[in-house]
Amino acid sequence: MRNFRQATLLAGAGLLLLAPLAFAAATDAEFKCEQSADKAGAKFVASKSKCIQKCSANAWKGLGSFSDCFPPYGGSTAQCIDDTSSLDKKGAEDKFRNAILKACDVGTNTSADCPECYSGGDCTTEAADRVQNVEGQVDDFGPGVFCEQPGADKLETGCEQNTAKTLAKLVATINKCYDKCNANMRKGTIPPGSCNAPSPSDAATTACLSDPLKGAQAKAIAGVNKKCRAVGETTKGANDGTTAVPDCTTPNDYPDGSAWVNLVTLAISGNVPGTYCSSPSGAFIQ
Repeated sequence: MRNFRQATLLAGAGLLLLAPLAFAAATDAEFKCEQSADKAGAKFVASKSKCIQKCSANAWKGLGSFSDCFPPYGGSTAQCIDDTSSLDKKGAEDKFRNAILKACDVGTNTSADCPECYSGGDCTTEAADRVQNVEGQVDDFGPGVFCEQPGADKLETGCEQNTAKTLAKLVATINKCYDKCNANMRKGTIPPGSCNAPSPSDAATTACLSDPLKGAQAKAIAGVNKKCRAVGETTKGANDGTTAVPDCTTPNDYPDGSAWVNLVTLAISGNVPGTYCSSPSGAFIQ
């Protein structure tokens, strides 16, 4: 697990080192595309996470194989993620890709406009690449969240399932914080550069992310610890006997709420510059 945490941190840090190129002001249609891509990405994370959660729940009941729950996936889980059986393609990947095409690709929607910073203005390519990139992040987290499969007891499986749900919700909330920030920056109610991730200068966005009581991170930390451990506890089982830490390593180092939230925040913040990459205010960005 320690190697998993280090690898994820390094991957997230690498994303944050990618400085956005300079692009001209976004048109209304381009900015709508960026907002739609942001929201669709959060929905995809939640949908794919549900596919994996269901797979794990069934495997624990003896109704499927644990191997189907991890890359390259298998059985109904693979179908849930990438639908190959129906014409309308209801898989998580398909919905994510189609949402980007509908909002961004002029070939799919004549009123759409693809930002030049999205694969050089080619939103067909952007849709495919963005699905692959975000999917890779989910794939990196999955084995760490569901690290104990055979042998896990009811409380341990409850911890893992709850962690997956809480982190998917955190992704959506982080995206909403930056979505609102960029919308306000476009309106001119906050200065250019106020939404730079991972440390926005806009006070409202900072509070949305990290307010100690109501911020996205604080809520997620409490959410994870509710089922996995009491705050500050480092050993299996909470003092009330209703939570448990999965036995994934020796010594056990399943991340607590703070560790999980730090990892997810780093990864998702790294996506923001590539999502809102054209200038929202009319000035060029660096």
